[in-house]
Amino acid sequence: MPYEEGDAAAAALKELDSLTGCPRPDDVLMYAVPVCGPYAALANYKYKVKLTPGTLKKGKAVKQAVDVLVRGQDVVARERELIRACPDADMVNAMVGTVKISAAGLQQIKQASKKAKKAAAQSKAGDLRQ
Repeated sequence: MPYEEGDAAAAALKELDSLTGCPRPDDVLMYAVPVCGPYAALANYKYKVKLTPGTLKKGKAVKQAVDVLVRGQDVVARERELIRACPDADMVNAMVGTVKISAAGLQQIKQASKKAKKAAAQSKAGDLRQ
């Protein structure tokens, strides 16, 4: 019996060792796991956003964080698919309270979103006038 328990523990450790925060190009990616932890502990992760106490609700913060991650410059197509495939509920459960998102490129994404909304509103207003 003790031998079987050792095998089960070894198999569990092998599965745990297959998880990585920084995938290599030759890795076969099967799924993405949302993680929340101290920023220093996640320093070596390829995809990360910084959460600080703020006024943004979890659901909106999740959408904003996913948007930041998938619009990155060095995002591979498979990684983009896996990030989008994570259920929102899992990502919300990994977060703590109301937050503020900080990440590289966040301001550019916000500005692009505002421009798109403004252009859509102007085109809609132009259509109503005619």
